[in-house]
Amino acid sequence: MTTNLDDVVERLAPAPVPAAPLTPLARDLMNEIMDAAPAPAPDARPRRRWRPLVALPVAAALAAAAWIVPSALNSTPAAALDVKEEGGYYVIEVKDLYASPKVYETQLKNLGLNVDLHVVPATPSFEGELTMDTPGWQPMTPFPYRDKIVSIDRPEDCAGVGRTCPIGLKIDKSFTGSADVRLGRAARPGEEYEIIGSLTDVREPMNCVPFYNRPVSEVRAELRKRGVAVDEYAIHKPGQRGEDTQVTTSVPESMYVHGGGLSSYGHATLVVGEEPLADDLVKKLLSNEGCPTS
Repeated sequence: MTTNLDDVVERLAPAPVPAAPLTPLARDLMNEIMDAAPAPAPDARPRRRWRPLVALPVAAALAAAAWIVPSALNSTPAAALDVKEEGGYYVIEVKDLYASPKVYETQLKNLGLNVDLHVVPATPSFEGELTMDTPGWQPMTPFPYRDKIVSIDRPEDCAGVGRTCPIGLKIDKSFTGSADVRLGRAARPGEEYEIIGSLTDVREPMNCVPFYNRPVSEVRAELRKRGVAVDEYAIHKPGQRGEDTQVTTSVPESMYVHGGGLSSYGHATLVVGEEPLADDLVKKLLSNEGCPTS
């Protein structure tokens, strides 16, 4: 077994079909593995992580009582956003998950908030979570409004088909800046995900089940049991950043699985290699995911 990622052999078995140009998901999956491994040398290039820039669940659960909203906060009974005031915050539940961002924008502007809200398809680990941006903010530095905009808490058992748990956000009433916010929701059949977690993250299909260093044939069979088909494979070469790799639609069944993620509803990408990952790297990945390491 290899001792680190750079020991993975250079020559890989030829794919039955020509390699395709790298997709954004495959690039980000590769970067996730590389970011978990010790870097062989300093890299001056910025690293684009496939995690959301900010994911901020609030500390306390919202009260279980029904949403009683003053009429001044909701323009019509069928408003896309259900808003109430609570402890210096606007607490906003998204009632229409598929409304135009312009609809959200109008309602938020009526509250005096310069916030662009987009409710987008997310893999299960990021349903109800936020990613945010704001003019002038440099990624990989602290988000300037992390105490001003947070997601609402959802019950622990929200994961699962058919659940209708609320999603939304809390915005400090004193917030005077501007922010571009994406809020994750469950995907519909045919939709591509815009916020993506690893297949092994909490609430994702392969969390805490045998995955790393398993043969492609075994992992693909387990995913099929969970209603997920594998559409593409990113071949992991030693020392290679995600932006430098390519993908293919077929690989040898015996190749080892190094990582993966859902690409669209019911479809996934796997990161694979000709040799297994090092034991210490697998333990680090499992620890990051809250899974047993032995």
